[in-house]
Amino acid sequence: MAEVAGVTNQCFILAGATHMTGSTGAKINGINKSTFKQLADIMEITAFGDTSKRRIAGLLDAEIAVDGNVYVGDTTGQDVLVAGASCWIGVYPSGTAVAGKQIPAIVESVEVAADIKGMQTIKAVCKLNGVAEALPLRA
Repeated sequence: MAEVAGVTNQCFILAGATHMTGSTGAKINGINKSTFKQLADIMEITAFGDTSKRRIAGLLDAEIAVDGNVYVGDTTGQDVLVAGASCWIGVYPSGTAVAGKQIPAIVESVEVAADIKGMQTIKAVCKLNGVAEALPLRA
């Protein structure tokens, strides 16, 4: 299978508790990097008499982090990224013609930085608040 260029990645967001469909949600403008991290709590279940540790996967977790340049006027994208807000956020690693992943999330943190000689940047981390789902392709 061929590698996927980062430039094809797109991030979408929708405020509130309703998941995104192939026609809802908005592209987050200005984003030039995203990270979709999936985790599982690992629990040790070693029993007396075992000679090696035994483990199972426990609760699943995920987060999506985005960063890029501040895009003034992105009312349905960057402006939804407010600490404590509930949203659905998703990524299309291969572009919108291929299904991606989305998570119901709480925005954990938003950081805006401005370098006097450069661009104003934004970084946000959204933590899973439910079950990850497929993000339908967009026509």
